[in-house]
Amino acid sequence: MAVLADGTRVEPGDLVVELHFDNRRLLALSLAGAQLPWDLLRLARLDLAELACRIARGELGEVQALVGITLFARAGRRLGFEVHPLPPTWYHRLQRFFFVGLIAVYHPLGWQMADRYRARAWPGRAWMSRTALLARYGAGC
Repeated sequence: MAVLADGTRVEPGDLVVELHFDNRRLLALSLAGAQLPWDLLRLARLDLAELACRIARGELGEVQALVGITLFARAGRRLGFEVHPLPPTWYHRLQRFFFVGLIAVYHPLGWQMADRYRARAWPGRAWMSRTALLARYGAGC
């Protein structure tokens, strides 16, 4: 169970949208000369607005919240997510290893960028309640 900052309670069995990055899309943007990370934040806002509209229309059922595990916690906060660092368990160490590996494979700077994240980044769980999503991104629906 999780209790989010706005009081939303996420109980076992609640419908939660699990977010993932499209690594191939990120690579294509990067190779096309996108101004990372600003273009990525702009695109994420567009995707969240589309997701908000789908949730508002009921296309995805009674979604309670969004969640994702990421090394990009600061960006998540800029998008309105509340981010909680994960405890330093072996499982989360393996997740971090995997995420840093993805950066090495998909980022144009490869291991150079992966080393930066390996040195300082730790995964966090990013949450946003349905209420917060609709308030922040649902105006255009």
